[in-house]
Amino acid sequence: MLALDKKDREILYQLDLNARQPNSAIAKKVRLSKEVVGYRIGRMEREGIIQGYYAFVDITRLGFLNGRVFIKLKGASPADERAMIEEFAAEPRSWWVNSISGASADMGIAYWVRDIADFHAVKEELLNRYRGKIESYRESIYSGFHAWRRSYLSAKEEAPKYDLIAGNSAPIKFDWQDVRLLSALSANARMPLVELAKKANLSVNTAKYRLKRLEKEKVLLGFRPKIGMEKVGVYWYKVEFQLEDNSRKKAMLAYFGAHRNILYAYESIGGGTELEMEMEVESHEQFREIIDGFRQKFAPAIRTYNYYMWSAEHKIVYFPPEEFFKKYEVGKPNKQRRGLHA
Repeated sequence: MLALDKKDREILYQLDLNARQPNSAIAKKVRLSKEVVGYRIGRMEREGIIQGYYAFVDITRLGFLNGRVFIKLKGASPADERAMIEEFAAEPRSWWVNSISGASADMGIAYWVRDIADFHAVKEELLNRYRGKIESYRESIYSGFHAWRRSYLSAKEEAPKYDLIAGNSAPIKFDWQDVRLLSALSANARMPLVELAKKANLSVNTAKYRLKRLEKEKVLLGFRPKIGMEKVGVYWYKVEFQLEDNSRKKAMLAYFGAHRNILYAYESIGGGTELEMEMEVESHEQFREIIDGFRQKFAPAIRTYNYYMWSAEHKIVYFPPEEFFKKYEVGKPNKQRRGLHA
């Protein structure tokens, strides 16, 4: 297991707030030299603590939905499971692929879909391909995606930075230049502007203007590192709630947002849950302390809950590659959605 000292944690926190900020800006905030910050970031990259940088994109603003499937395997060997994970991760429509340690799920896959019919087609394709290896599955559509930054990494007592992917936002018009720009950012969110403009086949000024516009329109929500927290002894738990009193959901979300270890919460349609949340902790005891504190406050509003531990995150990218748009023609406008414009 690798160790992080206080300065490493502060650097990771600054990258989680904005992975595109230069080392010089991070250096001022963590009180180190620019050279030392660069060295520490490089070391954490080499050690696999930092596994890349991605753009945090609200793809619903481009006319898509987020659909997710949890799978419980049947008669599948570890080799079978690895092969399935590799295939799911290579699928251009998937944006998240995870291995799960839990009684009712072994893996999770999240997809970009155009609409409910498209999600149904994706699910049917999955089931037809792996029906003999799947014991059960659960599907959900995200109606609200709440994200906070890793404030637990910092010694500073600050309110966590918050973003919401609402799932019902009005789609904006976008074009191939936006697609190329967002695809390049999703591959490496710390890419220098000059290199980013070249990748997107844009001038530097045009790339800079489009970045600002996409941020203003809440398509581009931020830039984050992919952190392999398991390498430093941090565990990722997910908790699903069935609620007795849905009127308490807003207060529950506020509670999640105020807690330093809770990073994500989801409102979902289908799958048998009304509310989900995810946290990163250093032990199962810390997990129990957090979940018991939540249950103590909201017990009358909770019918039941279930939890899992993420054992490995194989893919996380919030924007598909350019070929996705060409292959599936998902940018074409329809009567309900404004889409891709040349």
